[in-house]
Amino acid sequence: MKNTQSNRFIRLFGTFVAGALLVLAQSCTSDPNSPGVEYMPDMYRSPSIETYVDYGVVGDSTSTELVNTQSARLPAPNTVPRGWNVYPYDNNLEGYEAAGEELMNPLVLTKEVMEEGKVVYGKFCVHCHGTGGKGDGKVAKNAKYNAVPPAYDSDELKNLEQGKMFHSIHYGKNKMGSHAGQISWEDRWKVVTYVKYKFMQKELGDSLLALNAAEEGDVEAEVAQPQEAVSEAESAEKDAETVATPNGDETAEATNE
Repeated sequence: MKNTQSNRFIRLFGTFVAGALLVLAQSCTSDPNSPGVEYMPDMYRSPSIETYVDYGVVGDSTSTELVNTQSARLPAPNTVPRGWNVYPYDNNLEGYEAAGEELMNPLVLTKEVMEEGKVVYGKFCVHCHGTGGKGDGKVAKNAKYNAVPPAYDSDELKNLEQGKMFHSIHYGKNKMGSHAGQISWEDRWKVVTYVKYKFMQKELGDSLLALNAAEEGDVEAEVAQPQEAVSEAESAEKDAETVATPNGDETAEATNE
């Protein structure tokens, strides 16, 4: 009984050792870049083409010319991404002045635009310009920061054109870096609107908000008025045409006065 168990153990052990030696033998290679035997290579060597790395695998074959080459290609010259807005002004003084004269804010001043602009301001601007637009944000208060922005309601900025503000967000100005890659085109106009009518010219902003809200209400009233007039006319016409008789029957009275 003991001999049988010993023999079984020896055979199992021998099989294990032989298998281990076989795996080691297969793993040895003269190529220093070879990973040896790859167990389930699809787990870490994707069969699909990677975004920026191509292992040269094309179907079931490997192209040595494509190994470790960039799979993403450069776009054709003068092409822009879908939905991209081309900014026509150069990053210089002439472009800055031209933007101030020609670039107009396409957004209508509404409560919703102001609220959304406030959100953008809180994410990207408040750290330097402060919650009240006085240039007293946490970054500006730091002694190591030697470029404190002026207050928005100062003589230097209170009459600044919105086009110049957009230009500064796009390219950056002085110590402020460009935010073109962080703030979308529409959100730039929203934060420009918020800064302009919240800090620079608040009284004018409040007046415009009230005026635009009143105009919006007038439009809604004009749209609703014809429907109400038609309903009243139809009701009056039915009352005039229908007369109740003593026995409860209704007959049409055709009288011409």
